[in-house]
Amino acid sequence: MPNSHEITINGTSFIAKGGELLLDAALRSGVSIPHQCRSGHCGTCCVRLTSGRVHGGEARDPDIVHACQCRIAGEAEFETISLGAVREVGGTLAALRHVTSEVTEIGIRINYALPHHPGQYARVQFKGFPERAYSITQPVYAAPDSRSVWFHIRRLKDGHVSPALGHRIALGHRVILRGPYGSAHYRPMPGGRLILVATNTGFAPIWAIAIAALRENPSRRIMIIVGGRTLESLYMAPALARLAQFPNVFIVPVCSGPYALPSGVMPGRPTDYLPKILSTDALYACGAPEMVNSIKSIAASFGATCYADPFVPSDEAPRRPNGRSRNVRKIAIPSERPMLQLPFARSVSL
Repeated sequence: MPNSHEITINGTSFIAKGGELLLDAALRSGVSIPHQCRSGHCGTCCVRLTSGRVHGGEARDPDIVHACQCRIAGEAEFETISLGAVREVGGTLAALRHVTSEVTEIGIRINYALPHHPGQYARVQFKGFPERAYSITQPVYAAPDSRSVWFHIRRLKDGHVSPALGHRIALGHRVILRGPYGSAHYRPMPGGRLILVATNTGFAPIWAIAIAALRENPSRRIMIIVGGRTLESLYMAPALARLAQFPNVFIVPVCSGPYALPSGVMPGRPTDYLPKILSTDALYACGAPEMVNSIKSIAASFGATCYADPFVPSDEAPRRPNGRSRNVRKIAIPSERPMLQLPFARSVSL
């Protein structure tokens, strides 16, 4: 058959057309590859190329490609990559708090443990409602509970799930969790700076990553940039206050809306306040796809490692990324963090 090639995944072979996406060819042939975003961001579909070649789809690590992005160029063999055992656990909604008009914090008491890496997400299905993907995090307003899994959920006016929280979805509601998923999770690192960037509920995985990094090394140099269109989007203020207690943590809250901003909150976009990127930096970006794509592009231009998790609400059509922010203002992370006058009370415990 002209322009057709034999492809093998985990020992199972099938025929694919030249130029066809690996993921599409595999699924068409009945070969399962875990996948989620289909845009090369989440890393769920990454596979290892063991022989042959493909066009495009290269991931950060050698011989790893995104099946949703790479195209068939000839005969090739692949192995799927295990990101940890995915399991299904049941639970009940045990905690719910509307922290702002936009964000709800929930805790789900689970029947069995759900091991995961900080920054990963789970598929959450409330009984009688469609499944949604939410990042696993730590509570900002409630006390941590080792028997519960926590999420920060942005309420969408026309959504099918989030507007029901606190109404048709009330305390005691039964829930199924499936996971964990996602490759943009925290990797322990011996040195180098950590630059964490989030918009809105993209702070959920960033909060989990920051906690893990500081537990590993309380002296870690970390810059945390959080942004939103409104001051209410900065729902994570108490968490920022706790993080600000660490001597080498530098925090920049950013608001892009046309508001009179309190002291300590900067105008503009998160990308406006990135430091001069070093090749030894590790960046994590979570939230609005346009911001995440900008961070990825900037990190790549400096040879820095970047893990990205763009949030595209399931209730909405995907938004088209706008690329890099037009004005990128470079600042240095000082060796001693100046005390920002943050508009919230400080706490001494993380």
